[in-house]
Amino acid sequence: MGRAEAIGTIWHALRLAAVRMALLVPLAFLLGQPASAQGRGELLSVAPDSPERIEALGRDVERADSLRQIKNLQILYTQYAEFGLWDEIGGLLTDDVELVTNDKVAFKGRADFVKHLKDEFNGGKEGLAKGQLHTDLVLQPVVILSYDGDSATGRWTRMSWDGQFGGPTGGVAALTGGMQLNDYVRVNGVWKLARLHYYPQYSGPYETGFYASQPSLPLVPYTFAPGQAGRPVPDQPSGVDRSRKLTLEESEHRIDAMNDANAVRNLQNIYGYYIDRKMWSDVVDLFADDSELEIAGQGIWSGPKGIRRELERDGPEGLKRGQANDHIQMNAYVTVDPNGVEARARGLDVGMLTPKLGEAYWSVSIFDNRYVKGADGKWRIREMRLYPKMKADYYLGWGKSNIVDARPGGAAAPDKPSSADNSPQISGAIPVFDFPNPGTGKPVTYPDGMKVVGADRLVAAPAARPAAAPAGSLVARMAEARRKLSVAKAYDAVENVSNSFGYYLDDTMWDQMAEIFAVNGTRPQGPGFYVGRKHIIEAMTQTHFSGPPSPTNPRDHINIHQRLQPVIDISPDGVSAKLRTRLFLYHASQKGKEPSTFGSGMYPNETFTLEDGVWKMLVGGEIDETYIASSNWKDGWGKPPERVNRAGTGDAGWRPGMPAPQSGITNTIDFPPDIPRTVFDTYRWKDMQATNWPDIKPMWFAYRNPVSGRTPPNYCADILTCGGY
Repeated sequence: MGRAEAIGTIWHALRLAAVRMALLVPLAFLLGQPASAQGRGELLSVAPDSPERIEALGRDVERADSLRQIKNLQILYTQYAEFGLWDEIGGLLTDDVELVTNDKVAFKGRADFVKHLKDEFNGGKEGLAKGQLHTDLVLQPVVILSYDGDSATGRWTRMSWDGQFGGPTGGVAALTGGMQLNDYVRVNGVWKLARLHYYPQYSGPYETGFYASQPSLPLVPYTFAPGQAGRPVPDQPSGVDRSRKLTLEESEHRIDAMNDANAVRNLQNIYGYYIDRKMWSDVVDLFADDSELEIAGQGIWSGPKGIRRELERDGPEGLKRGQANDHIQMNAYVTVDPNGVEARARGLDVGMLTPKLGEAYWSVSIFDNRYVKGADGKWRIREMRLYPKMKADYYLGWGKSNIVDARPGGAAAPDKPSSADNSPQISGAIPVFDFPNPGTGKPVTYPDGMKVVGADRLVAAPAARPAAAPAGSLVARMAEARRKLSVAKAYDAVENVSNSFGYYLDDTMWDQMAEIFAVNGTRPQGPGFYVGRKHIIEAMTQTHFSGPPSPTNPRDHINIHQRLQPVIDISPDGVSAKLRTRLFLYHASQKGKEPSTFGSGMYPNETFTLEDGVWKMLVGGEIDETYIASSNWKDGWGKPPERVNRAGTGDAGWRPGMPAPQSGITNTIDFPPDIPRTVFDTYRWKDMQATNWPDIKPMWFAYRNPVSGRTPPNYCADILTCGGY
């Protein structure tokens, strides 16, 4: 088969399902209800602009928005824990909340739960001790709403960085982690945590690294089936109506706020990817003309030119060999102002930094940003405030290292000062929670004597814009609201499917993994592309010989493929999507065996489709595209072993101490790929595999700069036509 014929064959097969769904969607929008609802014959006899339809839309809006409220609730839990606000965490819990560890109830009831947190982390008191670190990361959520809309389940990966810098002990640090399965309930219209079920998987002091917590790590139960991941908000059952009735105007406003929050989340995550690669021109493009950047304790830089000067403290544009500048954006709590012009995000920036070979640093900063929506409809960063919490030499750890960056001078000097008192790393200050606790509705309270910073604005609030009068007939407005709602819902569904892929990969559950792919879904593996669920299962089975853990197949180590920092672009019709995620890879084995390691990389340019009402992966899942990786715990990623790069060996994720690298399918005679990689004249896989850290791998982008439209290097808009895979 020639190159053109092969591409044409796969292209036709992969687009067939998406085209079929696209033909159904306009009718659903016209009727003002999801296509899935029509199958039950609901509301078909009711006029498209009837009060019943408007009420049904409102119920669907509230159900869709519930997923975001639940994720925000979990994120706030960790943000409160970052500063020891244990009483505020109590406000997020039900009265009879349970904390369960390995199927055993450890604590029950809010009072005992909060007391446990205070006792464990600060001797029974609110807050944290000076120099104490408790960075609790919750990652890779898969959240599923119940049919009645009053409860939900969430599966999260948890990693905690704890320690105490200096002091009488000379400093201690530790890493722990595992899986967390949580139950959420809606109490008087407010979402709360009802049950936290934690499954420890690894732990260890920083000096030695972390190790598996059991000789054989069991399979953590799943809170969802593959089909549920791509349809996390099930249809409202007949006769169930527990929500407040929303007017059409209220529904339209809520839908716009959900989509605006998703756009802001994309913008922040894109910022992180540009920072990773020192793409200073693209970073500056994301800022408004009157923007300001504050790094607490170091200074304030004004406008794009000032921000560019600050960025160039880390050198000129572009990474050089042996440089790592990864800034992982995570745990962002996003709110959109009712005026629709301004938004805010509070989250974590976690750094894996190597200015030059032989050096490596961890860093943790809180970001608290404001964004403005321009007349062109594009969101831009207007205020960025970074609050350093920790920076430590990798080779010492945060118990014995506390690096405070010097205030810059010369060409990089700030335009305005920022007091050292504003820096949590220096003064212990708490960046303000400038919004009420969603569990209580009350302002956040802080430990006695703690300095709270950031309540002031760096730039005056943007001018209010008069609200536009609703345009079009009620039928047209209902159809447009339904279209926008499908786009908003798709964001969470795609994130769910993406994250479930990571879980199934880690647990070697190939049947379930294949189920999250479309009927004609394609997964790159080894020598080429395998099309369809049957071929995906066979390709994975031949490549990875072990199955899920069992008495005869003990799992004495884990490789965790975290898919973080998603940039999700949903098509305007809500039936297709593109995704970029970060690969945050870490390995834990038995003590005394393989070393614990970290890596960072990409899952670039994946595509998704809405198939029979469920979001599915269309093309994606290239494994272990690692940009930086540690060979062992002692050396970290800053001291990689020199080795000859071997093009086409598929060893990008391999590290010393792990089994010999596998290139994919070895039996290509009996099981050839449906589409060989050699179909593409300039296929990206060869470039990726031929370049290994400390050389700088190419980073591929499926999107242009969202503000300026700048085309990045290695731009690959569609992975099936540009040789992206």
